[in-house]
Amino acid sequence: MSIEIRRVEGKRDRKQFIRFAWDIYRKDERLNRYWVPPVISDYMKTLDTARYPLYDHADLALFTAWKNGQMAGTIAAIENRRHNEVHQDKVGFWGFFECIDDQKVADALFDAASAWLRTKGLDAMRGPVSPSMNDQCGMLVKGFDSAPVFLMLYNPEYYNRLVVNYGHSTGQELLAWYIDQKKIDIGRLRKIAAHVQKREQLTIRTIRMNDFQNEVEKIRDIYNKAWEKNWGFVPMTDKEFDHMAKSLKPIAKEHFIYFVEDRDGRTIGFSLTLPDMNIPLKHVNGNPLTPWGLFKFWWYGRNISAFRTITMGVLPEYRNKGIDSMLNVHIADYGGRFGLFSSEMSWVLKSNEAMSKLAKVIGGIPYKEYVIYEKSI
Repeated sequence: MSIEIRRVEGKRDRKQFIRFAWDIYRKDERLNRYWVPPVISDYMKTLDTARYPLYDHADLALFTAWKNGQMAGTIAAIENRRHNEVHQDKVGFWGFFECIDDQKVADALFDAASAWLRTKGLDAMRGPVSPSMNDQCGMLVKGFDSAPVFLMLYNPEYYNRLVVNYGHSTGQELLAWYIDQKKIDIGRLRKIAAHVQKREQLTIRTIRMNDFQNEVEKIRDIYNKAWEKNWGFVPMTDKEFDHMAKSLKPIAKEHFIYFVEDRDGRTIGFSLTLPDMNIPLKHVNGNPLTPWGLFKFWWYGRNISAFRTITMGVLPEYRNKGIDSMLNVHIADYGGRFGLFSSEMSWVLKSNEAMSKLAKVIGGIPYKEYVIYEKSI
């Protein structure tokens, strides 16, 4: 019962690497109930070092594990040079981890990833990060009884055992907050927002979709400044940010993206909320662009009733002034008027007390938890 590790090479191998997840989730009735298949074409781009902008400053190695002639697991190893320049460390990353419930297979995958990372001069591994902190990260440890929202991960419970048994420990804990529209004290929130807006002499507006590129530049500037002190944060390059904006533009809604401006018209804060596209994606089996996939995507996407607030940021000099209340009241008002019954605020560092306090103010419940693991190599 030997375990063989193979290095992924070429487009055909990459697609096989991605498709392995179906073997894990489709064969388990409970997992399949909640799992949302990844969009294969999107993952193909993300794992293509010639196309995805992250790899202008990162390297990637993909490995598959085989047991008795059958694929049994996958893992990616990532060297993010920009991360190590910013944080002055030697951390490598692993992600896209899928594995049968077999510790020897998991150990072989982690051995392959750590050996490759050591060749890059790195002394620690951190994950899951797929493939960067600006993409999908964190392993689910609580909240297995509901589907993941758009761009969040889902995994079997036993994955955590496989990771910990290999010697990983908790690096950071992440929270996802569930917000029920019916439980928001919208009247109180409006009063707080109005007070902040008057006191700070601010205005708030929606994104101008006909001036999308300039609006994206405003978001990029605030995003990089607002998050620069956060754990693990690496400022996006212009190329990375433009790629992300281009990929999200088709699903962006005007009343889900807000800007706060000071009395001189300078943008000092923003929030980015997106419809939960996982609701229709659940039904297209990873292929939304086929004729049948397009129909199903349209059919199940007609009345999306949930959304996800992905990020909210204000310039450092405006922190702790209640700017978030202005953003939240507009998001909640719009959701309440148009039948969006729930939202998820994710992800939030568990150690970020300010964001947790904000989530509680609007009735949030921390219903899912994720872990980013670490291990010395």
